[in-house]
Amino acid sequence: MHLGGGIACLFFPFLVQSPWVVLALALPLTALFVAGGKFGFLKSLHGVARRSRGAEYYPLSVFLAFLMTQGRPWLYLAAVLVLAVGDAFAALIGSRYGVIRYEVEDEQKSLEGSLVFLVIAFLAIHLPTLLLTDLPRPVCVLAALLVAALVTGFEAISLEGADNLFVPLAVVVILGKITTKPLSEVIFQNLSLLAICLGVGLAVWRFRSFNVGGAITFILFAYGTWSLGSWVWTLPVFLGFAGYLAAWLRFAPPGHASGIKVRTLARALLPPFTMLLLANSLEAGERFFGPYLAASAAVLAFSLDTGVFRLERRGSGVLGALGIALLGTALVVLGPILARWPPPGLSLLAILATTVVVTLTNAAIELRDPEARRSRDWTAWRFLLSYMAAGAILGLQALGMIPLWNPG
Repeated sequence: MHLGGGIACLFFPFLVQSPWVVLALALPLTALFVAGGKFGFLKSLHGVARRSRGAEYYPLSVFLAFLMTQGRPWLYLAAVLVLAVGDAFAALIGSRYGVIRYEVEDEQKSLEGSLVFLVIAFLAIHLPTLLLTDLPRPVCVLAALLVAALVTGFEAISLEGADNLFVPLAVVVILGKITTKPLSEVIFQNLSLLAICLGVGLAVWRFRSFNVGGAITFILFAYGTWSLGSWVWTLPVFLGFAGYLAAWLRFAPPGHASGIKVRTLARALLPPFTMLLLANSLEAGERFFGPYLAASAAVLAFSLDTGVFRLERRGSGVLGALGIALLGTALVVLGPILARWPPPGLSLLAILATTVVVTLTNAAIELRDPEARRSRDWTAWRFLLSYMAAGAILGLQALGMIPLWNPG
């Protein structure tokens, strides 16, 4: 189904003009696949050992790729080829010959399958880019290599078949953006991704802070801050990561904080990443940099509280949560302060006050539920309070009570 359906869909840009026609084809197929999963037919799609909704995402991802790439058939072909060929062969090779296994939540994946996906994704992206555009050949090669590496990471951490949706859309967005850059920028982005992979990989291997899926998630987030923002946006990420590891080695019970997984990390990082995406898409970095720092400080404070200091066992209440809020804020804002001196004082105080308030609120809520406090899963309250921290800074900026923080 992956191969046959994908090959049939390759002809859409040359046979179909209106995206509504593609939608008219996609919706009935999606409904059919949902019914097949519910009522037990279409075993070729749903007869897999793990829970998966990939068959239902497949027609939708084809429609969205078609909608986003009108007038650029090479981009559509690259996305659908990765979806149709890369995913299918990765599953076949990984299940048949995979020896080196790694866990992503409750799913087992193999290094061999991921390497096959990387190679096929590179070819699937490189060939349409080379043959159907007038881009320089080095740009075609290096852009394909960068995008293939990134979508291999997306494929590795996607759960329950979500790679059928995220991978082709990631190809469309990232490839469409990187191919507008000069060769020097494409080279720089490849080297940046390699450096981040090596740095984070060595730290995770040495300290066992994340499992494999969590490490890939953090690498993608760190590279996203570097690529969509700048090195100033990345400083809070690495300073917070370094501070978390140092605090964990000094204070945490042995093994307590090891093996943080994909869902926990993705939910924790989503609020600051949302601020980054808004800043990039709206070209309003100075408006969203302060909220980004506030969300990052809140996330780090919650992580230190739950994963390291364990205040409910140390008998610390308000003072302990206050200290963690101060520490989390200091780690997050230190890099941007040094990078752009002097910092906007009122914005800095507002971020500190916001982090203190949300940290104390989280501590008060979770003291009523010791099981939730000890859990490494990211609770709904932590998720909501992280967004509230960012929203508070946005609101104060909109009211003119604090200045914007221009990251430069």
